[in-house]
Amino acid sequence: MDISGKTVLITGAGMGIGALACIEFAKAGANIIGIDIQKKEMNETKKQVEALGRKFFPYACDLSRPDNIDTLVRQIGYDKLTFHILVNNAGIAPSGPYLSQNFSTWEKAISINVNAVTKLTYLCLPILKSHQKAHIVNLASVAGKFGSEGTVIYSATKHAVVGFSQALRMELYDSNVGVSWICPTMVKTRMIDGVKPSVFTPIIEPIQVVKAILAAVRKNQGEVMVPSRLRFSIVILPALFPEFALWLAVKMKASKGWLLANKGLEKNIPK
Repeated sequence: MDISGKTVLITGAGMGIGALACIEFAKAGANIIGIDIQKKEMNETKKQVEALGRKFFPYACDLSRPDNIDTLVRQIGYDKLTFHILVNNAGIAPSGPYLSQNFSTWEKAISINVNAVTKLTYLCLPILKSHQKAHIVNLASVAGKFGSEGTVIYSATKHAVVGFSQALRMELYDSNVGVSWICPTMVKTRMIDGVKPSVFTPIIEPIQVVKAILAAVRKNQGEVMVPSRLRFSIVILPALFPEFALWLAVKMKASKGWLLANKGLEKNIPK
């Protein structure tokens, strides 16, 4: 799919991977519909996109609230905007022992990481299908391929994103809409503040993930691991030797950093 001249809807457009994705899509010739919890979160993103000569349309939406998602898609229609690419990037990663958080924190992660992704995709699919070519990119994680301590609910949500994306890609296989899901390791953003990495989960730069997103759209790729070498330790090894992979992950403290960080909700996420 050629990105130039297209419009891309990106959630979590105010910072991190989402903001950088807006800029890189703009460099590739796309206009952007940016979504974040408040419009002011996207001021800098808007400035950088417009400096590249592309249009940026900001919309505020609390993705944890289904009624907000309904209103968002209706408003985009009222504004006579359309889009060819949907990037479900927004997500949160509370962590720690499963019983360490009030369950409402885990529910918030499920509402943003799973419910919002599936509902927004459901509402956007008719718009995407109206174009000759369209694409959906869902941000998953290596945690969506191999669950580990400290990330019980986060892993559950990202497994859901992987399963949803795989099934949707199959269902839309003969249609004009492609589906990709990106599974990065730990990315150097605010999300991993205070979390110690391990050999299983090295830290990568946000640009590596964004480049993978653009490549997935251009090539209609399905599952993309970032970096690709993680496929052996995260997918192949556990499939061939599940008990050994589990023992190794525990002994090498693969996600002990998430367990000890015991992260709650981010400051800009309402409880």
